[in-house]
Amino acid sequence: MKNNPRGPQATSPGPATPLSAARAAILDLLRAKGRPSTVEELARETRQHPNTVREHLEALVGVDLAELSDGPPLGEGRPGRRGRPAKHYRAASPAIGSSSYAGLAAVLAGELARLAPDPQAAGAEAGRSWARQTLGEAAATRTAADARRRVLAELDELGFGVDTAPDPAGKPNDETVARLVTCPLLSAARDQPGVVCSVHAGLVEESLRLLGHPEVASRLEPFAEPGACLLTIGRA
Repeated sequence: MKNNPRGPQATSPGPATPLSAARAAILDLLRAKGRPSTVEELARETRQHPNTVREHLEALVGVDLAELSDGPPLGEGRPGRRGRPAKHYRAASPAIGSSSYAGLAAVLAGELARLAPDPQAAGAEAGRSWARQTLGEAAATRTAADARRRVLAELDELGFGVDTAPDPAGKPNDETVARLVTCPLLSAARDQPGVVCSVHAGLVEESLRLLGHPEVASRLEPFAEPGACLLTIGRA
């Protein structure tokens, strides 16, 4: 296990904060860029008004999902131009929770495996309940692609390190394959994979339904490769 173990690394999630589809898209873009960005830059890339983008960014900062810092003066590097420092935003690092949370999850998973007539079905139902609590009354997304991106953003917020590679040429554009490189319940998942991984699968399935796309299939492959689980969203 110490040498290149299969599956993700351990993390613990911070507080789950329901986001609108627009704010989740801004947060997803910040994470994908991996560097501080200005309001104007994000507005160009999302084709939204800068005031709208600024409002979303300030809301993300308010719930500790994004961070604000002052960048270089506007016009730096161009002679004769000066200005106040532009505000730069970047995605905040995921919060790390306490080990007692993970320990409690392991105990509950063990009890579910021992007492439930169908532990995997019970785990999946727990995951669906988790999705309803996390997303609340989320508005349906316009397209299935938007729903896929929103689900991956939600997983990232909950402590699953989501790693999506660029789509290779010829790959269907109605499918996303993500590597989950961290897991908020890793210890419990290793002890009770049938229960805990079913929780995660139910979470994804119900999230897609809540976002208005129950027809979108999902498949979770626990401990599929060294360093990650694999999550496929899109094709049956």
